[in-house]
Amino acid sequence: MKYHTLLGATLVAISALVAGCGDKADKTSQAQAQAQVSAKQSSNEQQLIEKYNIYVDVSNNLRTSFQEARESYVDSQVPLLQAKAPLTSLRIQNDILVDRSAKKLDSAAAIAAPLPEIDESAKAFSAALKVLSPLSRELNDYANSKGYLADNGDKARQMNKDYLAALTTVAEAEAAFDRGLSARDQALTKEAFEKAPKDTAAYYRAGLIYHGKLNHADAMTLFAAPNDPKALAAFEASLALVADSAAGWSKKMAEQSTQSGKSCSGGMLQINEFIGQSRSIVKDIKNGVFARKETGAMAKMPAYMRSSSIVSSANRYNQNFANMIGQFNHPLC
Repeated sequence: MKYHTLLGATLVAISALVAGCGDKADKTSQAQAQAQVSAKQSSNEQQLIEKYNIYVDVSNNLRTSFQEARESYVDSQVPLLQAKAPLTSLRIQNDILVDRSAKKLDSAAAIAAPLPEIDESAKAFSAALKVLSPLSRELNDYANSKGYLADNGDKARQMNKDYLAALTTVAEAEAAFDRGLSARDQALTKEAFEKAPKDTAAYYRAGLIYHGKLNHADAMTLFAAPNDPKALAAFEASLALVADSAAGWSKKMAEQSTQSGKSCSGGMLQINEFIGQSRSIVKDIKNGVFARKETGAMAKMPAYMRSSSIVSSANRYNQNFANMIGQFNHPLC
């Protein structure tokens, strides 16, 4: 999921007040105290935004999550390591992402302002990454230098148990971190939507982000159980909200273009692609496409390689979702 970063809070400069006497002195003292409280609150808000943005950066830069890396390793590499034949290839998650992610998580943890939904899971995630790091680095060097051609894969087999255990711990810690980040992100997007003036561009923009993320959560449930009527109904309901927000956003962008004389689609290409493919998923489910059992060679393939299955649709959905949400992190016109 692509999370939305927050803009930094504006800190208000506080002018020094000259103390007088009597009531004026009391009022000045109260004003100074209030100014100090406001400055402290602004500073704390700025720190929260900075910390949250670092957490978002960690997640958004992991184009392949460690959970996906573990699944790929178990499906494609472990069978080769368990076989007796000499190893002719080896693929390991890039260790640069291991160290880089841990460093960013530590820099966020050093910021004093608390984010209780995320902080503890972020620390556990960093700790797990540090255990994985030396194993990942050693196996990456081995894989990139094709050491397996020199020893037929013996080193990879020897390291497999420890590496897989460390990668599994990282994947579990990342999942907990994602849950915390999602909870915070959902609360922020909901707040932005509810506070936006009705029937404005800001309202429909916030609606696309908020309802889009609700739909994404429903999609994850649906992809895990594509033939569950309740999961399908929830997905359709949140998708309808996305479509309503998209219609309002498109209308406001057209009005803006007319007023300014400059054409601005507002990213409707990506928005329509997301909605269109999501509707195709609904149609396929209702037509029983994902109820069919795969046979022959397709049935024997690892899940991530089954291009004709729900996995392929889920991957396209996630990419379209990322394209739609990601564009709102940048000025559209």
